[in-house]
Amino acid sequence: MLKKCLPLLLLCTAPVFAKPVLTVYTYDSFAADWGPGPKIKKAFEADCNCELKLVALEDGVSLLNRLRMEGKNSKADVVLGLDNNLLDAASKTGLF
Repeated sequence: MLKKCLPLLLLCTAPVFAKPVLTVYTYDSFAADWGPGPKIKKAFEADCNCELKLVALEDGVSLLNRLRMEGKNSKADVVLGLDNNLLDAASKTGLF
């Protein structure tokens, strides 16, 4: 009986041992192979013992539009790439 329960018990406890995930919405040139994102991701993950998930969008306007569509259900923990021209519109969303 114990042999049958052990695999189920291990499956139930797996999320406890999973690394936390920090989701960052950013622009595509930041997250590109030639951009700073991959190096920052590697260093951050090593330092914080977590997973950094970079979600790349075309530009700041695309970032803002995605945030507007997702609203309070957004998966973003951090948004990187909204410039000064978009800050007023971003603050009006009530998400910041």
